[in-house]
Amino acid sequence: MSQALPFTALFDGYDAGYYSLPAEVIKARDTHAAIVAQPYPEPPESVVAVIERLAVETVDAVHAGTELPDVAQIGAARAAELQHQDVSVMLGYCKDIAVKRVQSAVHAHGLAAITDHLKPAHDETWQSFRRAWQTLLEHGQTEPRHLLAAPAKVRKASDTCDQLAERYVAIHTARGALARAGFTCPDDPNGKYVAIRNYHQLSPSRMAMARPPWFGLNTRQFLGWHATNGGQLWLPAPDEQKQAVWDEVADNPVKRAAGF
Repeated sequence: MSQALPFTALFDGYDAGYYSLPAEVIKARDTHAAIVAQPYPEPPESVVAVIERLAVETVDAVHAGTELPDVAQIGAARAAELQHQDVSVMLGYCKDIAVKRVQSAVHAHGLAAITDHLKPAHDETWQSFRRAWQTLLEHGQTEPRHLLAAPAKVRKASDTCDQLAERYVAIHTARGALARAGFTCPDDPNGKYVAIRNYHQLSPSRMAMARPPWFGLNTRQFLGWHATNGGQLWLPAPDEQKQAVWDEVADNPVKRAAGF
């Protein structure tokens, strides 16, 4: 097993202060970090080195007529070498256990992470972005290159949009990490409703290859487009995402005819 921290993307945004996470998940992560930080013990003098040293000391002692060195040092060196190997193996097991506990904590509390932590952070981010974006709309310009000489209030709103776009990315990156942990919606394999609740209303084309109006926009522009055009951005739990899929099916005669 890899001893590296699993689901690192989940913790990056937490460490940046963008959202909270369940205490059990953070405790498991911190335990892993503490275990990884444990130093391996310094290797003792090898048995071979001890034997070679004692051989020299023995010849010197015979030559000088002094007391011979204690050969019990060989056994002690062998025991110390074996203990060092065993401790090193044990520390490897510790890291493996710590990784498994992080994985277990994420699997056990992943849904709560979505509903009680990421979702509130997302909603706060989206609401704050819409307020800042409205200030830019009232000014008449939204692109930063057109706002260099704008009033301080407008430039501050633009900076806020940039910061919130960064936070938005971190939140969805964390959600992606939880998806890789198994928190997915099989009914929405392409993630059509993973970020936009009213996707079909905004992009009603039934063609599989159709590109939505926000295709190719950067995150700030994506958020701005939805703030301007009535996008209902959300961070759904899998069951909410599933419901959005089936709400569309109810309005889609082709899918209904196919038995969906």
